[in-house]
Amino acid sequence: MGFIRISGVVLAIALSAMLPASVEAQVLYGSLNGNVTDKSGLPMANARVEALNTETGISKQTSTEQHGTYLFNDLQPGIYKVTFIAPGFGILVQSNIQLDANTSRRVDAALEVSQMNQSVTVDASAVVLQADRVEVNTQISDKEVEDLPLTGSRNFQSLLELVPGVSPPAASPSEAGNPTGALATNVNGSSYNNNGTRIDGAVNGYPWLPEIIAYVPPAESIQAVSV
Repeated sequence: MGFIRISGVVLAIALSAMLPASVEAQVLYGSLNGNVTDKSGLPMANARVEALNTETGISKQTSTEQHGTYLFNDLQPGIYKVTFIAPGFGILVQSNIQLDANTSRRVDAALEVSQMNQSVTVDASAVVLQADRVEVNTQISDKEVEDLPLTGSRNFQSLLELVPGVSPPAASPSEAGNPTGALATNVNGSSYNNNGTRIDGAVNGYPWLPEIIAYVPPAESIQAVSV
């Protein structure tokens, strides 16, 4: 599954043979989840968790369930600071958490008994394996779209060749025409007719030629690509 963020709008490109329905709901957003425990490993119910987007200042709050789990499933992409608070325990802050659209990030926390308003901050900027979803996700940043060579028509699709398992994108002319100069590609040997594209969650398909898209956005307007 992939998406392209265009000046705040998300263009989604699905490049897999079969996509579960849950993937479609995640096109525009990322998710954070994890477990909150005490230092002995026991789950902590009703602990407060706040996810703050440090780029926009928008925050969301939730509480852990009976088994100490929490979930944010509709967070805008960005850099997050996640704060964990429970009565009688010190505050734990994990900062610099990179969250991309269409991805899931696990952030666990082990809280210590409070010692005079103790607060601990952890830098979580290191990239971690996405273990909570079965999809393999590749991100192409706006800097790569801007700096790497594209085809003569400045088509971002030429960068899909950077994704493991993707064949070199190629023109796909037909009697139906290809007015936008869209490219077609195969992924891991599957038919290119299994690919799909979404803009801000809406399908961007070309009904007369299923392997290409109806609209190719200008490269300069693309903020991010997630495949």
